Amino acid sequence: MFRVALVITSPLEGPGLSAIYRALMFAQELRDAGDDVTILFDGTGSTAAAALVDPAHRLHALFQDVRALVRGVCRHCAHSYGVLEKLRAAGLPLASEHRGHASLRALLVEGRQIVTV
Repeated sequence: MFRVALVITSPLEGPGLSAIYRALMFAQELRDAGDDVTILFDGTGSTAAAALVDPAHRLHALFQDVRALVRGVCRHCAHSYGVLEKLRAAGLPLASEHRGHASLRALLVEGRQIVTV
């Protein structure tokens, strides 16, 4: 069994759209194989999380399928990019363990392989 953390830092535009699509598909693949996978949105990835909760977005259904794997969205980044309230309203967890940011070290402490997108 693999322990993996998918850290999404890309926005949902340009090459980021296909990268995030692939990351969500990878999360499905890992979950379906019985691996321990978690997803963390960080940096500009917080804007992607805010877009993915919108039912009109073309990746929304895929996101909904793996939503239970979302560990959180960096609270500081969500605030900085102006999407904090949208994420709160959507009920996505916010991560702020390290000076208001999501802790990447915590993922290593858990023995996870970190894959960034």
